[in-house]
Amino acid sequence: MSVEDLTGGGDHLQVSVVSTAFDGLNRIRQHQLVYRALREELASEAIHALALNTSTPN
Repeated sequence: MSVEDLTGGGDHLQVSVVSTAFDGLNRIRQHQLVYRALREELASEAIHALALNTSTPN
């Protein structure tokens, strides 16, 4: 996983996640898993914008 702060404010992030948990899942489902893991941060607006790249290690 890598995280890049796009604006320096900590609330606009570019996140790349590589995980075997994504095996067999389409891109939308992969993103849903990440959003679910970050739901509290998103709901509290600690994260305002999130750009995701997800993939499997294959």
